[in-house]
Amino acid sequence: MKFISPGSSLRNIAVLFLFLLSSCLQKNNPVHDKLKKQLQITDSLIIAGKGDSAIQLLTKLRKQIPGSDPLICTYYNQQAEHYFYKPAVMNLYADSSLFFFSNPENIEKYPDEYFHSLLIKGDACFKTKNFAKALDYYYKGQKVLSSGICDNGELAGKIGIIYFTQKNYLVAAKYWAESYNKLGLCNENITAQKLFFIKQGTLNNTGFSYERAGKLDSATVYYLKDLDLITKTDSNKLIGKHYINTAGVVVYDNLGGVNLKQGNLRIAESYLTKSVALVGDDIDGAIVPPLLKLVELYIKLDDNLKAKQSFDKSRQVLDHLPVDNEEEYEIKWNKLYAQYLYKINQPGAAYHYQDIYIKLKDALDTRSANLYSLNVEQELHNLQQKQALTSLEQENKVKKIYLASSAIFVIFSLALIFIINKNLKKAKESQAEINQQNHHLQHTLDELEHVNKNYIRIMRVMAHDLRNPISGITGLVSLMLAEDEFSEENRSILKLIETTGLNSMKMINELLNSGLADENEKLVTQRIDLNSLLYDSVELLQFKAQEKQQTIIFKHINTPIIAEVNHEKIWRAINNLIVNAIKFSHISGIIRVGIQSENKRILISVADNGIGIPADQKDSVFEMFTPAKKNGTDGEQPFGLGLSISKKIVEMHNGRIWFEDNAGNGTIFYIELPGLD
Repeated sequence: MKFISPGSSLRNIAVLFLFLLSSCLQKNNPVHDKLKKQLQITDSLIIAGKGDSAIQLLTKLRKQIPGSDPLICTYYNQQAEHYFYKPAVMNLYADSSLFFFSNPENIEKYPDEYFHSLLIKGDACFKTKNFAKALDYYYKGQKVLSSGICDNGELAGKIGIIYFTQKNYLVAAKYWAESYNKLGLCNENITAQKLFFIKQGTLNNTGFSYERAGKLDSATVYYLKDLDLITKTDSNKLIGKHYINTAGVVVYDNLGGVNLKQGNLRIAESYLTKSVALVGDDIDGAIVPPLLKLVELYIKLDDNLKAKQSFDKSRQVLDHLPVDNEEEYEIKWNKLYAQYLYKINQPGAAYHYQDIYIKLKDALDTRSANLYSLNVEQELHNLQQKQALTSLEQENKVKKIYLASSAIFVIFSLALIFIINKNLKKAKESQAEINQQNHHLQHTLDELEHVNKNYIRIMRVMAHDLRNPISGITGLVSLMLAEDEFSEENRSILKLIETTGLNSMKMINELLNSGLADENEKLVTQRIDLNSLLYDSVELLQFKAQEKQQTIIFKHINTPIIAEVNHEKIWRAINNLIVNAIKFSHISGIIRVGIQSENKRILISVADNGIGIPADQKDSVFEMFTPAKKNGTDGEQPFGLGLSISKKIVEMHNGRIWFEDNAGNGTIFYIELPGLD
C-alpha cells in the first residue's frame, strides 16, 4: 500500500499552499501579473513531478522579481519544495521566504503569503525532525487563519502528517478528511488540473490512514472515491495520460493491499497487476509497493516462482533508489524475503535477512522516537498558553502606556480648553464684525444689481432706438447707389457708409439676442427633429458658402433624431457655428456638418479647414466681446458675440459646447444635447 507521505507524501502535500498565493496590492501591474503566471507554470511543473524543468524556469525568473514584491515568497517556497529531500537547502529557502516578513508591515499587507511561508518553514523543520518547532510554525499559521485568511485544508493536512507519522492513524484520517472537504472552497485561481492532483492525493492519504488503523471498509470507500475521480478526469481529457497513470499506480496498489488483507486474493492480484502494468517502462520507486504486495500474495498462494520474480524486480529498483527516501520499502522487502526463504527451507539465509529487517526497523524507530513522544494536543495547548501569556504581557504594557498617555492627555486637554475658551471670546467678537460687514456688502450688491438692470434696460432701449435711424440711413444710401450720376470716388464713400450701416445693424441684432436679451424670458421648447433642422440650416447657408466658392457637406442619417428644444434658439446656435466656419475657411474650402445619437445624447459637429484658433486664444473664444476676434479669410467683420450666444443657448438646454483642432488644420466645434428617453 502506498501513502503519498511522509517521504514523497510531504512533497505532494505541501503543494497545497501554492494555490492560495495571491498578488496582494499588485493590481493593474502587468509585470507582476506576468511573473505570477510564470510562477503558476513552475507550480504545475512541481505538481506534475517535473522538478528539473521547474527549477530552470525559477532560476530565470529570480532576476525579474523585485525584493519588495510578495511573489519573492512564492519563488522561495517553490525552491524549498523542490529541495524537499535536501533539508539544509530547503531550510535556507524557507528562512529566505520568512525574512520578507521581518518588516511587520508586510505581515499585515500580505497575510496570505505569510501563512504559506510559515507552513513551508514548518515543513522544513519537520524534515529535519524538529517536530515541536514544526508544530510551532503550523500553530502560527493557524493564528493567521483566525485573522480572516481562508484555508483550503492545507493546515489540516499538515497536522494529519504528524499524527500519521506518530502512527495515530484514526486522528490522521480525521484531519485528512477535513482537508479534503475544504478543498477548492475559497480560491478562484486554482485550476482544474491542480485541484485534481490535490484532491487525488488527499483522498488517497485519508484511505491509507484508515487502512493503517484497521478500518478496511472506510479505507476502501476513500480508495474507490479516488479511483472514480481519476476515471472521470481521464474521460474529460483534463490531465495528460502519464499523470493519470501515475495516480492509477497508487490507487490500484492500495486497493490491492486492502483486498489482500481481507483475503480476497484474486481481486487483490487483479488490482496489483494493473498497478504494475501502469508503471510501464518508466521504472521508479512507485512500482515497489505493488511488487512487494504481489510477493506477499504469491507466498500465500504457494507460487514461489512468481514470488521470486517479484522479489528480483523490486530488488533491482530498490538498489537504484536513495535509501533514506524509501526506507520503509527496504524494511518490508527484507521482512518478506526472510519469510520467503523460511518457506523454501533456507533457514540460514532467512535468519540473515530477518536480522537486517530488525536492525533497519530499530534504527527507524529510534530516529522517530522524538516524534512519537510529541503530544500534539498538549503541544498545541502549550503554544496557546504561551501565546495567551505573551498577549497578557503585551496588554499590561499597553495599559501602562495608556495610563501615561491619559495623564498627558488630561494636562493637554485642560490647557486646550483654556486656549479654546479664550479664542471663542475673540471669535464671537470677530463674528459680530463680520456679520455687520456682510450686511453692508449685501446691501451694496443689491444696489449694484439694481443699477445693472437699469443699465441693461437703457441699453436695450438705445439699441432699439438706434436700429431705426441706422436702418433708414442704410436704405437711403442703397437708393443713392442705384443712381448713375455719382462719380466713382463718391460711390466708394456711399458704399463705405452702406457697409458700416449694415455691420452696425448686425451688431445691434446680436446684442439684442445676447447680453441685452431679457434674462427672465421663459424657455419654450417643443419636440423637434434635429436631423431635419440641421439639413434646412445647411441648405439655407449653401448660398453664403458659394460666395466664397465653398462647399458644405452634411453627413446626415435617414432616421429622425428628436429632442426637446427651442426651435429658434437652437437654429441660431447652429447657424452661428456654420457661419463662423464659412467666415474663417479659405476660398474653395470644405465644411463638414454631422449629427449622431447614442446613449440618449445627441452630438452635432461642424468642421472647417480654415485658419484655426491660436493656442493663446482658446480659453477666451466663448467670452462676450472676446479679444480673440479677428477678420474672416475674405475680410469679414467680426463682433465677438456669436460663440458667446451659442454657448448661452446650448447651456439653457442642459447641453455643452466645445471645440477641438481639426486634423491637419482648421477647427471642429461640437454641440451635445440631451435626447429623449
